[in-house]
Amino acid sequence: MSIPGSRLLEIACADAPAIWVRVEHVQGSAPREPGASMLVHASHEEGTIGGGHLELKAIAQARRMLDTGERAALTDFVLGPSLGQCCGGAVELSLRRIDARETPWLEALRPLDRAAGTVWLDTRVGADDAPHTLASPTRPGGAGPRRPAQGGLRLVSEVRGAPWDVWVFGAGHVGEAVVRVLATLPLRATWVDPRENRFPAGLPDNVTVLESDSPQHEVGAIPPGADVLVMTHSHGLDFELCLALLERDDLGLIGLIGSETKAASFRGRLTRRGVAPRALARLQCPIGAEPRGTGERHTLDRHPGAIAVAVAFDLWERHRVPAPAAAAPDGAGR
Repeated sequence: MSIPGSRLLEIACADAPAIWVRVEHVQGSAPREPGASMLVHASHEEGTIGGGHLELKAIAQARRMLDTGERAALTDFVLGPSLGQCCGGAVELSLRRIDARETPWLEALRPLDRAAGTVWLDTRVGADDAPHTLASPTRPGGAGPRRPAQGGLRLVSEVRGAPWDVWVFGAGHVGEAVVRVLATLPLRATWVDPRENRFPAGLPDNVTVLESDSPQHEVGAIPPGADVLVMTHSHGLDFELCLALLERDDLGLIGLIGSETKAASFRGRLTRRGVAPRALARLQCPIGAEPRGTGERHTLDRHPGAIAVAVAFDLWERHRVPAPAAAAPDGAGR
């Protein structure tokens, strides 16, 4: 989901309610997919459901809910001339007030920030009493996405956790550019460097910095499936990191910054150190999406920002089709 469960729980525990706006269903063409969400606060917003007039209308409705105390709502929008959007489809949005009363079911979303899983949010909207919301690891039996309920409407929403971890070794100009672009994506970035005072202040919440005297010794802490980018200030450290990373067979992309010449040199050295061809084939160097055309790389491609965009695009393409979600731990949300 666009807004992590941990962030929703932070809002619930704070004395400043917000409205969680979520795309529930889509028909035809729409700006965002089901599950995309945003938070609307009294004075600002987090995330996006696609922008345009749809988002402006949703924000206005959410602000009215903040003023009136309304706890839940469902709204359908047809994306046509009336909204000034040419998508032509239809979108159903759910709006939920997030405050201290929502803490119990939000606790069930905690596992989704740590491991892939699915929970079902069973919400009663428009009932005489306050809406009831249950977060369950299994789908409520016989419940469709939307059906009448006593005194209102019942909405059953699927919420999946698909944590995506990217580790970046190196806090130079390119490393910083890469991390700042990656931080705009729905992932968790861990940024590692052995040098003091290399990390800038004010990084987004989904970036964790790790100042380590021996970055190669941190390889064992990388979660399975994570993508790893190696771009340190030292070719020697780059090599030791690649050697340690290729000893693991449970990681995603292992990318090394550098030229074709550096790639050939590293592959030869790694082979002499006993790295098997099958493992060596997992090392990508150079990193980033291939430039268009067949000519030589333009000098702009060496700009830190250009490298960052190419790397982020390549990683995004690899993650466009999410892996099947595993079952959430038994008892979550009970």
